[in-house]
Amino acid sequence: MKIFGLILFVALVFPLYASENPSDEAYEEPWIPGPTGLIIDSGVESSPRNNVKEVIAKQSPVKRQRSRGTCTIFTTTNYLEYIFFNKEGSHPDLSEEWLEYLIMRNKQSEGSSITPNVTAILDHGIPSEEAWPYVGENWLKEENQHLGKERCSHLEGRIGLWTSCLLGHRDPRLLDIKDNFLLDVNSEFYDPEFVEIKSEAKESVENIRSYIRRNKSYKLSKVSEVKNYLTQGIPLIMGIKLYYGAWNHSKTDLFDIQPRDKNKWYDGVVGYPELGSKDRKICDVKGGGHSLIIVGYDDEKIVKTRQLMENGEWKEFSYRGVYYFKNSWGTKGSGRDFSIEDISLPGYGMITQKYANELGRWYLIPQK
Repeated sequence: MKIFGLILFVALVFPLYASENPSDEAYEEPWIPGPTGLIIDSGVESSPRNNVKEVIAKQSPVKRQRSRGTCTIFTTTNYLEYIFFNKEGSHPDLSEEWLEYLIMRNKQSEGSSITPNVTAILDHGIPSEEAWPYVGENWLKEENQHLGKERCSHLEGRIGLWTSCLLGHRDPRLLDIKDNFLLDVNSEFYDPEFVEIKSEAKESVENIRSYIRRNKSYKLSKVSEVKNYLTQGIPLIMGIKLYYGAWNHSKTDLFDIQPRDKNKWYDGVVGYPELGSKDRKICDVKGGGHSLIIVGYDDEKIVKTRQLMENGEWKEFSYRGVYYFKNSWGTKGSGRDFSIEDISLPGYGMITQKYANELGRWYLIPQK
């Protein structure tokens, strides 16, 4: 098994994305305000690091969400691909487009969270990427609405349905329509392709329900829980408020937070937004939210940053301890040059534990 794991690890960390646009932009869902942060357990001992390569070896290839706020959709489907690998020994390529459709059926804006995502999959299953491939354009943007003409134009003027269709890339009513209407060329619901998609999703329900426990919430609350799961080789999901300066995101320049350090962006190194920094002040209001798969931690790894404070002074900071993550921004932007022990891991990165513990929301999708 160890040899197999190493072979798989090498295969997974060099995915090919020939058609990928090497943009440095990153798109995120709006951050939902509320209590955040882990409880720091006092007196609880843990290993200083986990076997991060072992966890990465179980991950499917890095994907790219492009211009849609679908980060939690990607972390949910990617996590399910990891669970399938645990149960069946191979990764399926699952349809993010399907899950986004399910979630957007009753919504008027992008963004979701892990619990409703998992619930939707347990209720309706999920087909393959081949059955319904991902489309990276946000059809709700005025310049892209022409892309939704074929699937959504019949709903124009019906505000709720029109918006949901543009967000989910299909008529939100189709899920509840009987197949005979979907197959009737004279029906307003005519969509024979959707019959095949829905059928494949339905076929997956039994397996998914045998692999995943249905919970009211999938949140974790303690640092000890996080490190214990990672030490066992179990990845986690983290939602985090985006402070653009800490990420050295392109909006660092846009919002005049401070001069952007592109080396850290390409290295996949994420710092921390210090209180009193321009990053903290500006992004408390303007920052978005993001979702990541956490694959490891190292309590000894040090990250150094230089931040512009509100008073115009530059300060240097040093942070001990990081979490390693798998992102959904592709392999040509953030994390393009990331590596662990000289092994190239494009699309991965590391974030300071201070940032993640204080400002992250943590989730585990439990396996049966």
